[in-house]
Amino acid sequence: MILRRLYVYLVSAVALVVLAFGLATLGVTLLQVAFNGADSFNRTSLAGTTAAVVVSFPVWAIHMWFGRRFARRDTAERASAIRRLYLYLACAGSSIGAAIALANTVSFASQQQLDGQPFLQLTIAQTAWVTILLAAIWAFHYRTAAHDRAAVGEVRASATLRRWYMYVALFVGLFMMLGGAQGLIRLAWLRGLHSPLADYQNLSAAAGQLAGGFLLWAFHARVLVTRFAEDDRRSTLRAVEGFIAVAICIAAALVSASLILYYSAAHILGVASPGGAGNDLLAAFAQPASIMVVYGAAWLLIRRRLAKDAGTGEGTRQAAMRRFYTNLAALVSMGALAVGATGVLGTLLIQGEAQLIGVTAPDWKDPLSLWVTLLVVGGAVWLAHWRPVPWLEERQAISRRIYLWAALLGSVLGVLGGGIGLLYIVLQQAFSVRPRLDDPTNLGFAQSLAVVVVAAAVGLYHWRILRSDSTSRHAVQVPPEAAPTVTTPAQADEPVHATEAAPGLHYALSVVGATEDDVHQALANLPPQASYHLKASDQPT
Repeated sequence: MILRRLYVYLVSAVALVVLAFGLATLGVTLLQVAFNGADSFNRTSLAGTTAAVVVSFPVWAIHMWFGRRFARRDTAERASAIRRLYLYLACAGSSIGAAIALANTVSFASQQQLDGQPFLQLTIAQTAWVTILLAAIWAFHYRTAAHDRAAVGEVRASATLRRWYMYVALFVGLFMMLGGAQGLIRLAWLRGLHSPLADYQNLSAAAGQLAGGFLLWAFHARVLVTRFAEDDRRSTLRAVEGFIAVAICIAAALVSASLILYYSAAHILGVASPGGAGNDLLAAFAQPASIMVVYGAAWLLIRRRLAKDAGTGEGTRQAAMRRFYTNLAALVSMGALAVGATGVLGTLLIQGEAQLIGVTAPDWKDPLSLWVTLLVVGGAVWLAHWRPVPWLEERQAISRRIYLWAALLGSVLGVLGGGIGLLYIVLQQAFSVRPRLDDPTNLGFAQSLAVVVVAAAVGLYHWRILRSDSTSRHAVQVPPEAAPTVTTPAQADEPVHATEAAPGLHYALSVVGATEDDVHQALANLPPQASYHLKASDQPT
């Protein structure tokens, strides 16, 4: 049975690819013949594509007919993961391809109005044909999958395959849309300033990308909200897609904010062309400002979606997703902070080394402006998300351990690379026929030393946090019956009160108007030998 399914749907997939390519090329060739007349090349192309279509179509149609027949006779066949794999692969490939083709069609169709370029009827017709063809292939397979879901449902592997298709398409559509929106804002900004940076850049290309990405993203987002909201809200794939998207948006927003501050600081210090961006500060702001606006807004919206998904689940899942987002933001911002700190320290050390070895020091204003801004922005975001001593359950979270080990791994690799750089500079002069202290290449020693120092500091800090977290996890726990009690009344009006403090005694504490996380955070500074038991109560104690 499984081998039969593999045969049917593997042949169907191969035949579909050949058929789609043949029909697309055939339509493009016929349109070219219709607009420009036939020639020998077009005749040869027409013969090859016609042969591909004539052979592949019956092969695909016959095997799809067999698959449909088997599916109608057996519900297990209709619900099989192999059948759904074929259908959702076809949906994913054709939907993304149709979005790209639509982006090209809109771009060519609007370039006369937006960019003043000639109206290319043949090119528009060809890209429109490819768009219609891929959309038709997608619609057929999407409708088939929908009928299968309605008939036999969708659970386990079949539901996972559907999520892979939808969230991949959602992710691609999202970043097509964001890229197009960012390009539109940037070019509109530059054209408004009459900047030469906008020359030879097409506004229509960004408009097409925005249109194709929006259609792909909007359709799948709408379907997920209206039909699969309850099924997918706790899905791992949905969370993974959201966290990858938010990580990219965080990184893009941090870098763009740093560039804006960098251009400003360099301009204040008198740098003529910071980063090669020219002396027009407003024009230089176009790229980072458009990225910060678009990706910063996406960051906030995706974060809201993740919080909403977590809020509809149980408390454990809600806390896990909050921790994962917090530690992800801390990891990305720590990377920016470390790079900025390395750049600042390296720039300062290069200036000092140049004086010591007697060479001309390179300019420090431009690089220092860049690294300081990256350090400030990364440090601010990291401090806003990082908690060095959270409560015990927070310390045991897998997302916190991933952050700590990832930071430690990055720092060790940094020490490794910086150490190799240091030794290379020394050995380069040692093995030279005429060693020179005043060789300008020796300035690389200062930069490598900065990498080693910053990486070692980052690694040492996170290693201490790891040791502290490990100690808290292995601390001796007092048995529940002998442990001090913290009671949180769910419905009580009494203020917070506690017994007289005395060493070695148990304490009873009543807390009103706080969440469980608030209580844990408030008691995070208890000594390692202390423990407490938290339970909700309907009556004050």
